[in-house]
Amino acid sequence: MQIITGNVVSPGYACGPVWIWQPVKNDISLSPVADPSQELNRLERACDTALAQLQALEDTVRAATGEDAAQLFFAHQLMLQDDDFQQEIREAIRQQHCNAAWAVERAGEQFAAQMAAMEDVYFQARAADVLDVAGRLVAILGGHSPTTIPVPAGKVILFADALSPSETVQLDRQRVAAVVTRQGSALSHSAILARAMGIVAIMGLHSPALSAEWQNLEALVDGETGQIYLSPDSETQKRYHPKLI
Repeated sequence: MQIITGNVVSPGYACGPVWIWQPVKNDISLSPVADPSQELNRLERACDTALAQLQALEDTVRAATGEDAAQLFFAHQLMLQDDDFQQEIREAIRQQHCNAAWAVERAGEQFAAQMAAMEDVYFQARAADVLDVAGRLVAILGGHSPTTIPVPAGKVILFADALSPSETVQLDRQRVAAVVTRQGSALSHSAILARAMGIVAIMGLHSPALSAEWQNLEALVDGETGQIYLSPDSETQKRYHPKLI
């Protein structure tokens, strides 16, 4: 049995096999464009699509979990339309004659870094939201759907380096018993969504990396103490059995 720990962000108890999710990141290359006005038009259309997606998400989350969680995606709409964010992207396209996807990714990384460097932990947590909004725009510009997590049949303990709000809200509560991530905090929008959705969640895992050896191991998650038992022994299983019923 191995015990690893993290910070509780959504309480409860859960057990199931470990499913490690590591998304494939598509590198966005800088590509010169002959006509910046065409890229600006592409950006405009992508922003309209992203706004419509976020409005639909807001409505869906409101119906499923209530107003507080829905407001998270209203905040994403404000980030998308933020004057400084939009200006940074558009100036890069005009001045550098670069492709819109590269300009969006670059602006997202810059604004997220600024947020992460702030002393206020609330604003530090917003860095993930900026990256989420930028990632949505990049996906649309590339003709891709928003990232979905291919959770296998059955009920698993989902391990990931991080989960964006857009990824968290897609989780199927019938398939995901708990979420464990290396990054994130109780103030993150992903944590707020997990609580609203009733999913046990531990973030800020005290581990430098997710070990491939954990894949498919049976795990028991204590969402009160922040402890995760990998391959729990019979005594531990017996102790937690009443809490898991």
